[in-house]
Amino acid sequence: MKYRVAGGSRDDFMTIATTRPETLFGDVAIAVNPEDERYAKYVGKLAIVPLTFGRHVPIIADRYVDPEFGTGVLKISPGHDQNDYHIARKLGLPILNVMNKDGTLNDVAGLYSGMDRFEAREKLWSDLVETNLAVKKEPYTLRVPRSQRGGEVIEPLISKQWFVTMEPLAERALHAVEKGQLTILPERFEKIYNNWLTNIKDWCISRQLWWGHRIPVWYIVGKKCEEDYVVARNAEEALAKAQEKYGKSVEIYQDPDVLDTWFSSALWPFSTLGWPDVSREDFKHFYPATVLETGHDILFFWVARMVMMGIEFTGTVPFSYVYLHGLIRDSEGRKMSKSLGNVIDPLDTMNEYGTDALRFTLCMGTAGQDINLSTERLTSNKAFTNKLWNAGKFLLQNLPERSDATAWDLLLANKFDTEAALQQLPLPEGWVVTGLHELIDKVSISYEKFYFGDAAREIYDFFWSHFADWVY
Repeated sequence: MKYRVAGGSRDDFMTIATTRPETLFGDVAIAVNPEDERYAKYVGKLAIVPLTFGRHVPIIADRYVDPEFGTGVLKISPGHDQNDYHIARKLGLPILNVMNKDGTLNDVAGLYSGMDRFEAREKLWSDLVETNLAVKKEPYTLRVPRSQRGGEVIEPLISKQWFVTMEPLAERALHAVEKGQLTILPERFEKIYNNWLTNIKDWCISRQLWWGHRIPVWYIVGKKCEEDYVVARNAEEALAKAQEKYGKSVEIYQDPDVLDTWFSSALWPFSTLGWPDVSREDFKHFYPATVLETGHDILFFWVARMVMMGIEFTGTVPFSYVYLHGLIRDSEGRKMSKSLGNVIDPLDTMNEYGTDALRFTLCMGTAGQDINLSTERLTSNKAFTNKLWNAGKFLLQNLPERSDATAWDLLLANKFDTEAALQQLPLPEGWVVTGLHELIDKVSISYEKFYFGDAAREIYDFFWSHFADWVY
């Protein structure tokens, strides 16, 4: 569509391509790349936003604009696009919101006010064609964010939210890793952790949900000023603060938003142990913990937040080690979801293959790497656990019978932990017991390094390929 250049001739216009023409009422600028010679003559002038009764916006130059994408001209609608919002904040441009929370256009849209966003889109295009401001219409495929529950197209929208300033919290969490107070395993994830905290943004903690911890903010009834609120631990404290500031007759109401899930979850390491009463036995005994084990996908969402909150509220890192495992995916490597119908129920899997087989399959995964859970892996490890069982039964059934001792007691009576005991064994038995000692050393080292996958593979190889493989 055409954005005419103010003061120019009728043919003096800039062409802008968009998939959301209904947001043009929120345009606050037109941007081009400073090195794009096609539009250099227009930079510093004004453009007329179509169908707005002559509203003018500046034509600016910014390197964010890709001259090779579309027409090389970008409409800046900061109230309805995250990237446009950051440009507007950087350049000090105003922010216009053209949409109500029910998806209809508001008064900023003028004659289109009250129309549904999709209805307005069709009407706008029709009017652009009629006023000779439409250039052409063509199909375009793009990623459209949709609600997981209802499938509706999600509309970016500016709204007032509560944020937590993160830089001071992040700085101490970074130092915890630098000083060795916290170790992240596998080590490659330390770089991701550092990158996130180094480039951290303020944390939006407001959520418009039905359930959760309420934001501890109370507003003054009848006051509309943004500064007319009090922050308190509870309603009684909030009322006392409000009365001190606004008089005894003041009325207050609490912010309806709740804390986001990760904010509440970040308190978990110490809030479950009786905190803020640090004299509680559970808190003194179990905090800080030693190892946190969780999926690598929530290193920032949960782990980093727990570290920041732990240091902030207790002065101590909540755990010494973070062990990150991979995600369990289906046999094709897809993330499990109800919509795809590829969810593998662990209870069903245990019924079919056995609990030991499932556990061993998960242990065999490489640390931090996602696991494609296939029936072939489960079948193989079911055979392994079955072989362990059969080997045990075979040994017990072939022990000499004695009336004064059980078969298990006879097994325990054999000692192989000294060199003299090994030398008394026949060569095959001495060979396999020596291999067992080597296996114990390898597995112990793997456990100490959190190489659980290596430990599982070492056990598998020894038992399957050596102990249970020789017939003589």
